[in-house]
Amino acid sequence: MARSRSSGKFKRARLRHALFTRGADKLLGGRLLERHLENEIVVREHSIALPSWRSSHDGLRIGHMTDLHLGDLMPIDRAEATAELLNDRELDLVAFTGDAVDLEHDGVDRFFRTLASVPAPLGHYLVLGNHDHLDDPEAVVGAAREAGITVLLDEAVSVSTGPDASLRIGGIDWAKRPSECSEKVELIAGDGEPPCDLLLSHNPKGFIEAARLGIPLTLAGHTHGGQVAIKGRPDRNLAVAHRLSAGFYERDGSVLFVSTGVGAWFPLRVHCPAELVVLEVRSGPWSDPDRLPAD
Repeated sequence: MARSRSSGKFKRARLRHALFTRGADKLLGGRLLERHLENEIVVREHSIALPSWRSSHDGLRIGHMTDLHLGDLMPIDRAEATAELLNDRELDLVAFTGDAVDLEHDGVDRFFRTLASVPAPLGHYLVLGNHDHLDDPEAVVGAAREAGITVLLDEAVSVSTGPDASLRIGGIDWAKRPSECSEKVELIAGDGEPPCDLLLSHNPKGFIEAARLGIPLTLAGHTHGGQVAIKGRPDRNLAVAHRLSAGFYERDGSVLFVSTGVGAWFPLRVHCPAELVVLEVRSGPWSDPDRLPAD
């Protein structure tokens, strides 16, 4: 991974940011950003049962955070305060599924130190998103590792959960196309059945291969849930390019959760609040916690 600030992708992202973030806010006299920063970041808690989850890991509590986009729309003080919302949640591990930064990586070390201080005895894990690659991905990785966060770049690690028991966590680096995501998931497959208990993938398309391999749970972000959704239906949103855009999805006993994230690329969210998510996982028949029971 090389520094890519001079790349076309970085220049296009900077121009888009100047037009739709700084430019839009300037036209409205700063009121757009002010209103955006006043919006609450909610903490959603779900207890979920997964058909292929090992009962030895029942009760595992995962704090899931994604799409911080540290920058103009997410000042460092707000980023640190957001991470601190996970304190006192009795978590076992923390999973961050990419886009820690929006454009420049400056200041992300402070955020990573705060995230790493969240109590989580099984550790803190991170994968990179597309925005993490815009400026200096090596600096993002280095800052995370220096803070004590495990960065997973197309690899899996096992962490002990007790005598003769371990949890295997896999993570893939950013990839855009489904075929690229699938290739990366295959890299971590190894000989295990399933290859891991938990997969972290910034792009929800990583779930395609994860489900084929029988990975019980995949966590993702990237879509922001479109930032504008129909009230009460987070899956009906403006992320029209993403079939897997928000909430829970199940396929052949494997489950994907796509968080709408805590940051933004444009300072507006409608019926799609910024979120942190706590998942308590156990073995059992699948039932979507976001789907309301029929009358």
